[in-house]
Amino acid sequence: MKEYFKYDSGYVNINDENLFLTNSGNWSETAAIEEKSSKTIRKNTVKGLKFYAFILVLLCLVALSVARAKSGSIPIGLILLVFAAFIYMKREVGSKYKIPLSKIKNIEINGSEVKIIFLNSNNVEDFEIIHKVENKGLSILTDLIQTLKK
Repeated sequence: MKEYFKYDSGYVNINDENLFLTNSGNWSETAAIEEKSSKTIRKNTVKGLKFYAFILVLLCLVALSVARAKSGSIPIGLILLVFAAFIYMKREVGSKYKIPLSKIKNIEINGSEVKIIFLNSNNVEDFEIIHKVENKGLSILTDLIQTLKK
């Protein structure tokens, strides 16, 4: 089995051994991904903070440009640039780690939201909620639930 699908903040890749949360959905990205641990949580948090700091800097540039505009017009191009940067970089905010299929305890599907309950790298029960899972992903996860129950 080798499947992947999109969700709100990235991609989920699934093979015969692991479920991966990735930013690109590219299988080569999965080779270096580790199980969820304090280290991966820290990496994901720092990545998110950098993203929001970048957006904040862009918003400050827009505000500065508006304040200095002599004609009083808002620089639409700069505003569109900030919006485009946000959309383009949004996937970089998603979590990035792997979950061995053998450690998945349950998968709960509620509309387009999925809660994966699993044991992390320290064998402590943990969970991940992924939002806006596409229909293809809901179908793949439904099949995975059946496979895990066997």
